[in-house]
Formats: sequence, C-alpha cells, structure tokens
Amino acid sequence: MTIEQQKMQWLLSDPDTVRFRDEQLLAETEFVYHQHDFGQLLYVISGVMDLEAGGQRFLAPPEFSVWIPKNTGHASYNKKTLSFKVLDIAPSWCEGLLDKPCLIQLSAIFSTIFSDFFHRGVCKPQTEEDFRLAQVLIDQLKASPIHHTYLPSSKDKLLAPILSVLEQDPANNTSLEEWAKKRYTSERTLSRRCQQELGMSFSEWRKRLRFLHAISLLEQGKSVNDIAFDVGYSSSSSFIAMFQQYAGTTPERFRRLPNC
Repeated sequence: MTIEQQKMQWLLSDPDTVRFRDEQLLAETEFVYHQHDFGQLLYVISGVMDLEAGGQRFLAPPEFSVWIPKNTGHASYNKKTLSFKVLDIAPSWCEGLLDKPCLIQLSAIFSTIFSDFFHRGVCKPQTEEDFRLAQVLIDQLKASPIHHTYLPSSKDKLLAPILSVLEQDPANNTSLEEWAKKRYTSERTLSRRCQQELGMSFSEWRKRLRFLHAISLLEQGKSVNDIAFDVGYSSSSSFIAMFQQYAGTTPERFRRLPNC
C-alpha cells in the first residue's frame, strides 16, 4: 500500500473522537458526491468554498465553516485555490449537533482552541488535557451562530434567471425595477420573492455576491481600484466601505492577513 493510499484509508476511517487536518485545493478541483459515517466541520482559511450538501448549495468565505452531519451526501467544485481546516467528529461525539448541513460562524473560544491544536500539530487528542479541550470545542460548536447559507440560491421562475446572470457578471448594475420590466413583472413582486426565497433584500444578496467575488480577486493580486470596477462600483471608496462592512477590515488589510 502506497503512502497516499494509507492516507486515504486513514481519512475515510471513523475517528475515535475528533481529528484535525489541513487541506489545500488547487483551482478547478472537484470532489465527487460522497458521504462519511462521521460529522465534519470545514473551516475556510482563504478562498471561497463552493459545496453542495444535503441537496443545498453552500458558499463559505474565510472564517465561516460548513457543518456536514454524518451520513450526509456532499460534493464540491472550486474554481479557485482554496485553503481550509477540517475537524472530523466521531458519531459518539455528534450528539446534540445539528442534523442538517449549515454554515456556522464560530465563536472566539472555538477559534482559539482550534488554532492551538493546529499550532501544536495535534492530529487527534492523546492527553487528558487535550480531550478536555476537544470537548470544549464540541460545546462551543453547539453554541455558535448558525446560518443556513451565505449566498442563497433559488429555483423560482422569476428570480433564478436573474441570479444566474449576476453570478456570471457581478458588475451588472441592473436595478430591481429594470429586472422587473425584463421579467414582465413588478418591482414589488420581485422584492417580495427575494424576501421569501432568499431571506434578504435584492441589494443585500448582490452585495454578498460582490464580496465573495472580491475575495477571489484580492487573492489573485488585483488592485483594489480594479476590483472595485470589476464588481460594479464606480469608485474604490464605495467598494471599500462595502467590503469593510462584511469583512470587518479594509481590502488591503484583508489581503495581508495570515493564512493560518
């Protein structure tokens, strides 16, 4: 058995408690549909994760995590390079955790303990102290805020074509009123469909899309000014204000953040 086969056998086997590992995927990487007998938390470090789990699409930017319950089918295809950390959780440790996939914004306590395990190179707890820390991780995971998706999708006959166009061209500045005319409906109807189908306004959805797109462009080394125009802003200042609203920091500071 080769080293790569041994690694794959280890990854597919059930963890006894919890298991920590780093992953980095190259651009245009695909994971075909599969499932595990254990729970899995995928914590994004850089890039944007595009994953389908339980029949739902999840887009996760840095510092968000995707929770995949045990025996939940999932697949992914990522256009850009992606770096993330994985926490595999044994079935016996999954009690009390959500039984549906979702996005989780982890607490500061979780992030600190999680980073400590990786900093010390611990693949799974061996000492009594680390077992206690691992249990705190699970407790914090249960208490962390849950998001059903960061950028919702829809199969609605009015919304789906609009969202598809915007995903292909985030710089598209067509207003909701103009979209309504193109779809032979009213702005009020489209606005109501956005709240019903997406759980947010049209403008909020478009800003989130632009934020995700901007992250990829930042990692490609493009200038803030160029990115602003690429995602539909007429000035870099308005783009920076939007980015800071979602990332909590400016694009340039975000670019300089360490990857671990």
